[in-house]
Amino acid sequence: MSITPSVSPCGQILVHTMPVLTSSRRERSSSQALRRRPSMDQGHALESLGHSIEYVYDSRVYQNNGELSPSDVEAVQLLMRLSREVFMECREVVPARRGFILWLHNLWPERNAA
Repeated sequence: MSITPSVSPCGQILVHTMPVLTSSRRERSSSQALRRRPSMDQGHALESLGHSIEYVYDSRVYQNNGELSPSDVEAVQLLMRLSREVFMECREVVPARRGFILWLHNLWPERNAA
């Protein structure tokens, strides 16, 4: 995961982005990706936080002619951190095939040691 800063004379907003994968790496890593399923409350919280981030960023950039104050940057980073925390609390969903393979590995642990 890389971090790309936005352009602002007063500060930088750090955004976590996924690296660009080649097609062979995409196929290999797609089976290992974990999925998360939010509850209704978590989904609503993620949606509200996302709208809040957009509102703060867009309104401050518009009001200040493209510049963000340090407090604006801090507010956006705080909202982004809260959004990540809510997302990480969501229940992980394990695909059926992966769950079956894990079950088989747990069934015969001595075969996996070799």
